Amino acid sequence: MDYESFLELVKCRRSVRTFKPDPIPRETVNQIIEAARFAPSAGNSQPWEFIVITDPGTKDKIVEFVMENHRILEKVELAREEELRYVWKESGEKNPGIKQAPVFILVCGDARISGVNPILTTLTRGDSHFDSNLSGAFLYMSLAAAALGLGSQRVSATGSPIIKPFIRALLNIPPELDIYHMCVLGYQAATPKERYVRDRDEMVHDESYDQTKYRSDEDIRHYIVQQRQRRR
Repeated sequence: MDYESFLELVKCRRSVRTFKPDPIPRETVNQIIEAARFAPSAGNSQPWEFIVITDPGTKDKIVEFVMENHRILEKVELAREEELRYVWKESGEKNPGIKQAPVFILVCGDARISGVNPILTTLTRGDSHFDSNLSGAFLYMSLAAAALGLGSQRVSATGSPIIKPFIRALLNIPPELDIYHMCVLGYQAATPKERYVRDRDEMVHDESYDQTKYRSDEDIRHYIVQQRQRRR
């Protein structure tokens, strides 16, 4: 693949919120997981495990857990100033778009494998390495899905301690495995609106940090407010 083709793939990869119920061939799911197998990991630890979920009843239960987590998050957001509050589009009693998606892939990780790293690395940065390993695998899945004409969404709520025990019991996940995020796959039912991306010159610094690009607390607040407005 040439760079322009790769960049186009990166740009077209979007988080999809509404899906068609059309089934996805298992071979296509396998292709997505195959890409994730080759993600980089510290010490080549490859800590990931993938649970593929297509059973409607199981998916409905997971959605219930996710929505319960969202209801709690919404209540907590009320502690913020109104213009800074995060707003969920699929929340409360509304049906979340992921409910129609035909495939869920739950990404789990085995932190015991972090023992492949040097002892000091494990003691000082073990958690960050472990999380970045799983994040890399998730990113590869998202790009593979886009390359195959599928939409995907990252559901980070599955990693919440509020619902982890319920998902663990539902899917019979061993206690040694940590539940990370869930990848929702399907054919998109609607085209996501254009995504805002910060200008490259704002974030690139040559040789050392360019103090003229430093964002003050007020700049950050303004940015957060703009992001909230873009979601509405």
